[in-house]
Amino acid sequence: MKIVFISGVKFGKELLKELLENDFDVSAVFSYEESKQKIYSDYSSFDDICKKFNIKNIKVNNINDSENVEVIKSINPDLILVMGWSQLLQGNIISIPKFGVIGSHPTELPKYRGRAPIPWTILKNLKESALTFFYIEEGIDNGDILDQMKFKINDTDDATILYNKIINLGKIMIVKNLKLIQNNSAKSIKQDPMKFIENWPKRTPEDGLINWNKTSDEIFRLIRATTHPYPGAYTHYHGKKLKIFKAEVINNNISEPRKILSVTSTGVHVGTKKGVIILQSIQFMNENESNASLFFSQNDVGDYLESTFPKDTNILPLNP
Repeated sequence: MKIVFISGVKFGKELLKELLENDFDVSAVFSYEESKQKIYSDYSSFDDICKKFNIKNIKVNNINDSENVEVIKSINPDLILVMGWSQLLQGNIISIPKFGVIGSHPTELPKYRGRAPIPWTILKNLKESALTFFYIEEGIDNGDILDQMKFKINDTDDATILYNKIINLGKIMIVKNLKLIQNNSAKSIKQDPMKFIENWPKRTPEDGLINWNKTSDEIFRLIRATTHPYPGAYTHYHGKKLKIFKAEVINNNISEPRKILSVTSTGVHVGTKKGVIILQSIQFMNENESNASLFFSQNDVGDYLESTFPKDTNILPLNP
């Protein structure tokens, strides 16, 4: 069974590695051009893995360009896998493989569709989600479901943890379902439109700006939702950008929003509308990420972080 693999992100790279280590026949990989590294925060180069397994790595800007379609036709794959790709495939690609095109979405389809699913899952405070494999049709995440595995979300889980959970599920699902397809025993079910809840929009850089007039729980969710592999929630201090990648929350404290209350070995305590956020891992401007308590000092206690700032165009967006 000849496979064409399409991905430009870490999730897809890990699944490709799993396929190759299980001796599946991947004829070619289509990945992002290097310029996309500035656009997608979980961008990953496929050069090393393709070189290791002697697979052609075709770097593209738009998978639907006619020259890419012709290359795929010349390969004549039995199956196309799309495991982390922002562009919707057009019908002239979808119609090529006899076993169809399989995509993935880290939500419990058909409940939630759309962009930035991992950040939205945390921001919506969901307690459970899923990784779904589905057949790609000309639409947004609306094809028949091939497989779906659910997972629990803890109150302190962040984007890094969810991303890794999804990778681990994906490794299991990709091997299991490709074996079923090879044996002509794969089954799928149609999505029930009555179970649809909402379509999540693309997130922009400005969505990561912290509003300190929100509660500590709301701010904590934003920090968890936008941490690695994403660009991080951010605020400003003395007119300069401060990204926050890790924090804790104290709910039983009432304090003044934005105010730096204390600097301790556990982090920097900052007031919110309700409760306190403890900043732990931060990045100031273009410096290396560091412990917040090493950056701030006792001289900063009583000072204020800034809640709003002119539009910042130098922040990577979340993966669409």
